[in-house]
Amino acid sequence: MNLNREFEFMDLLSIMSFCISLKNLDENLSQNDKQDLLKELTDDVNLLLTEIHKHLEEQDKKLDYIMKELEKYDS
Repeated sequence: MNLNREFEFMDLLSIMSFCISLKNLDENLSQNDKQDLLKELTDDVNLLLTEIHKHLEEQDKKLDYIMKELEKYDS
């Protein structure tokens, strides 16, 4: 009888351990999904910032050219 109770207790612990493992697995998968999404968003933001920077550099060159041309007429 006592041996039976020990097995029941061990079975209960095994089931609880399994449930906790499943919950942890689900949380880990969710964290990985969030990390993947964050990486994708970060990559997109970096790409956009790079494009904006290129555009601003082009605008700066155009403004420099215009300023030089205006200086010719000012002198």
